[in-house]
Amino acid sequence: MRYLQVIFLSVVLAVTGTAQETEVDTFPNQGYLARIAECRRQVAQAFVTDDRGEVQFWMDSLQRLSGMQYIGLYWDERWLLYLWLGNYAPVFEEVVHYPDIVLLEDRSVPPLKDSLFDVVDRKLYVEHAALFTQMNRALLSAEERAFGTLLIEYLLRLNATPEAQADFDARVDAFLRHYPNSRFRGFASRRMYHVPKVSNWGFGFDGLFFSGNWSRGLYRSLSPPLGADIAFFVHYKRWATGLRFNVAQVSLRRSIVHEGFEWFGGDPAQFSSTELEVGYILYRKGRLQWGPVVAVGRSGIEPPDDEEGEFPGYYFDVFRFDGWHYTASVEIDLALGGHTKSFEDSYVGLRLRLGHRWLDLSEGNPAFRGNVFFISTGVLISLRPPRY
Repeated sequence: MRYLQVIFLSVVLAVTGTAQETEVDTFPNQGYLARIAECRRQVAQAFVTDDRGEVQFWMDSLQRLSGMQYIGLYWDERWLLYLWLGNYAPVFEEVVHYPDIVLLEDRSVPPLKDSLFDVVDRKLYVEHAALFTQMNRALLSAEERAFGTLLIEYLLRLNATPEAQADFDARVDAFLRHYPNSRFRGFASRRMYHVPKVSNWGFGFDGLFFSGNWSRGLYRSLSPPLGADIAFFVHYKRWATGLRFNVAQVSLRRSIVHEGFEWFGGDPAQFSSTELEVGYILYRKGRLQWGPVVAVGRSGIEPPDDEEGEFPGYYFDVFRFDGWHYTASVEIDLALGGHTKSFEDSYVGLRLRLGHRWLDLSEGNPAFRGNVFFISTGVLISLRPPRY
């Protein structure tokens, strides 16, 4: 019967190829796709009638038709059929090389649309218990049997409820712990989790609007600072460390005399700081988290850039006040969106910072002795890459 089918298919394809000779320039791959389509139809027909020999025969035919340019069977179709046939070696081999297989398929011409996957998927979903029984009786190692069981559940999407999905993810965790050097580790960690695992490490940045109030001499000398507060940070679990930059515009509330020169009241000035900060999350629940942050850095007050020559030249030689500072603050973050585990994944959120910065800017001039209390609000983005 098989050979009669082969002869019939060859005749059909020869006629099809002859009929399409005049169209070869317009549809150069039509004949090849027709052959693939016919083989896929034969696979579906043999699968429905439980003819394993015929399924294997037509799969082999598709394998010969596939290559660098065409797809005979998609990877998930092929794996389901191999599992049904009890042919586990090629499945496990393809799992190891899954990224290369997907890359090749993305660059290849797909088969004509048909119902093969739906036919295989529906039948095996109903009969999945037989797949588990067959695998348990096969001559496989404990590792292959454990992974193969997970693979059947993954391919057939047997875990529909959140509880079942959480249980499945826990079993993937257990597999990876029990077989830390498994050749299936890449596929299991990258593809099988319903809730993807993320690294303990992450990175991100925030962009905030900064406002503050001076104390002591700075309060009498400068208007309240308004500006930008930007940080780039790296975090590990609940710890975070980063580099923060702050620039704010102010103006002189009174004239300042320093080294015999006068900086006139009403003129603009610029406050800037750079600091290295370390923080820890004390509280985290739902979409809210908060914790303390300490920092050390360098800050300064000076006249702004004067491209149009509005100010006396001595401004930029005399009126530069800078020094080291220390900062203590509290950061409060609210993750946007409804996911209750947002902080364990990548997220976008709102950030509020309340803090105090102890400054050392006077350089002998009491008009610049003082500290600053600040409030910063804005947006942060936190990114945690997948954990493999």
